Amino acid sequence: MKRIKEKVDLVLSIRRKTVIIFTIGALVFALVGLIDRAVLVQSETKKIQSEYTDKQKQIIRTQVENAVMFIILAKEAGISKEDIIKSVRKIRFGKEHDGYIFIVTYKGTTLLNDTQRQLEGKNIWNISDPDGVKFVQEMRLAVQNAEGDFIYYFWNKPSTKSNSPKVSFIKGVSDWEWMVGSGVYLDSIEDDIAALRKAEIKKSGLITLFLILVFLSLLIIIQFIFKQFTEKVSGKIQLFSSYFDSASMESKEIDISGIRYKSFSSIAEDMNRMIKNKQEADAKTFGSEQRLFLQREQSPLGYLEYDLESKIIYWNPAAERIFGYSKEEILGRSDEIIVPPEIISGIKNIFKELIDGSVSDDKGIKSINDNITKDGRRITCEWYNKALIDQEGKVIGFIALVVDITERKLMEEKLQESVEEKKVLLKEVHHRVKNNMAIISSFLSLQSMNIEDEYVCSLLQSSENRVRSMALIHEHLYKSESLKDISVQTYIEELIIILLDSYGYGAADITVIKEIMEINLDLDLLIPLGMIVNEIISNALKHAFTNIDSPELYVSFIKISPEKIVLTIRDNGVGLPEESEISRNDSIGFLLINGLAQQINGKIEINRGHGTEYRITIPV
Repeated sequence: MKRIKEKVDLVLSIRRKTVIIFTIGALVFALVGLIDRAVLVQSETKKIQSEYTDKQKQIIRTQVENAVMFIILAKEAGISKEDIIKSVRKIRFGKEHDGYIFIVTYKGTTLLNDTQRQLEGKNIWNISDPDGVKFVQEMRLAVQNAEGDFIYYFWNKPSTKSNSPKVSFIKGVSDWEWMVGSGVYLDSIEDDIAALRKAEIKKSGLITLFLILVFLSLLIIIQFIFKQFTEKVSGKIQLFSSYFDSASMESKEIDISGIRYKSFSSIAEDMNRMIKNKQEADAKTFGSEQRLFLQREQSPLGYLEYDLESKIIYWNPAAERIFGYSKEEILGRSDEIIVPPEIISGIKNIFKELIDGSVSDDKGIKSINDNITKDGRRITCEWYNKALIDQEGKVIGFIALVVDITERKLMEEKLQESVEEKKVLLKEVHHRVKNNMAIISSFLSLQSMNIEDEYVCSLLQSSENRVRSMALIHEHLYKSESLKDISVQTYIEELIIILLDSYGYGAADITVIKEIMEINLDLDLLIPLGMIVNEIISNALKHAFTNIDSPELYVSFIKISPEKIVLTIRDNGVGLPEESEISRNDSIGFLLINGLAQQINGKIEINRGHGTEYRITIPV
């Protein structure tokens, strides 16, 4: 009767603990919700800051690299330093056209600073920002990198008359010891971040309150159901317990005819089957042991067994072939005979982990390490170690499976070396292609500065943009870990920024709506696609927005099925001329779009109502 009472009390105890657990769960879940919202706010803040910073850094880097390329080419053309500085002084960029280029010598003398001309001709080597950062000395460190680098500091912002965080990109012209740079302030998005935090905090409070109410309601309902259940089942447990104890202790079948409850009679039937099967299982044990012995002896894998002192107590023929020791030579000896001295402590830790139970019973421990054969050779082996457990869960020994992977490891190392060499070579190829295209783009830009014919300048600018769109792909390939696929989302977004800047559009001048999925494409598809995007957007920026008050550009790249991707570019401009007029004007851009679309088996649809919309369906 005492055991029956203990079982009934256990059921009641479970009911009480359920209330406590659900109460704690409600509080924990609410706390997790608050923490999750806080993390979300922090994540969104960092995302906004990161996106803004990355876009601004890309803009100033492009302008500085173009300026440096111009200086180098002008120097080689024999143009004087004074004329070069006059030309660079005219460079303006950004939405307010407040971006400019500055030049400082390696020794700190200001040669060009169009917004603070009082500094020109002065040495600012030791000038510090409010945090003590000597930014000219930081610039000197930046130009030690041939590709240029970014520096961060505080500087007086003209619009607010206060010090604000600023980032500048610096690149050197080593022949003249010039440091060429441009910068941008990073505090323009603080109001957006504050509004985001306020909205998320309010939303978090409402969500947390809702979660607490839901959990409390569930707690009341579950407690009521559990109470009804325990009251009914406690009486049945008392009756059934006596039958079950008899069957388990005396190994005799339960008399099912004396059980009135169907739920317990099925359990009694299972118990009777277990008792009957036990006898059959015992009869099969001897045969199973014989089969296990044959499997171990004939296994192609080395099979070892150890006692708790790491002494070898079983050694199959495969282990003899791997290590060269016969059973007579190895049984009873420590495993240290086949283990190099420097890793003995590590092997002991494996056995310790198996004894401590820190590894689940079904997994064991896998390891790869060097071993020593009887003739003194070093080989590399792959091991699978597992603890032997008795019926009480106590570790009584260890088993191990082992295979010699020396040759396989050597082949893998050679293959990896070959792969790494090819990766380095491919990256170098893409780097050189990117640099060559950048030079071509700079030549075109330099040439256009000396041509007064607007039509010719437009042709040169179009060619420059086409080269830059291809160079951008090779730049991504050079920087990416994978040399096969490039993120279309990142590529198209950067291409849009470059094109807007190229045609003098700032963020306030045009609304750009982007719906670009994160899709990876191979190079054969991405280069024609990039050229198509370049041509369509360039045409829109050059021709579509004449006398348009609120220019708008929509770019979409989505996967509508596993086999199809759709590129959509739409503007609200003056509209595209009829095809006959395009043909008469011999439009190279329109011919390129059609030719490139055919190259990737794309289907073009053009809608001329309310602006111009290109919809290109591409099979993948």
